[in-house]
Amino acid sequence: MAFSTNGTSEGSGLRSEINVTPLIDVLLVMLIIFMVIVPVMPHGLKSAIPAANRRGAESTLGPVLVRVEQGETAARYFVDGDGVETIDLQRRLAEALARRPARQMLVRADARLDYGVVAGVIDAGQAVGADGIGLVTPGIARMSK
Repeated sequence: MAFSTNGTSEGSGLRSEINVTPLIDVLLVMLIIFMVIVPVMPHGLKSAIPAANRRGAESTLGPVLVRVEQGETAARYFVDGDGVETIDLQRRLAEALARRPARQMLVRADARLDYGVVAGVIDAGQAVGADGIGLVTPGIARMSK
């Protein structure tokens, strides 16, 4: 608060009033700061729109699914639902992986199988150049249905 003297004949001549000059100075400084900052601030979010897949319908498929079941005498192999003999497993995996942009493979095996059979399927996938090999567990299979 500031006091000003007034040369009137009413009383002591002192009057209390608010000096607004410092308040206006602060307001103008804040206005200038906001005027400088607002154009610099980013507007909106930067986002990238995914490109359309133009390769074909088969390239939109996920990883190659290899299912191994316990048969009456030996293990049965299925690559993407098609039955495959043990001898042709590597060749069929190479063909299926070549049609996919991401060379990934999932193995779903019967719980009654010997681990050596499953390891042989994983080795076949590595031999033909699968980038990633995953195992489908029974818990995941129940969640996907």
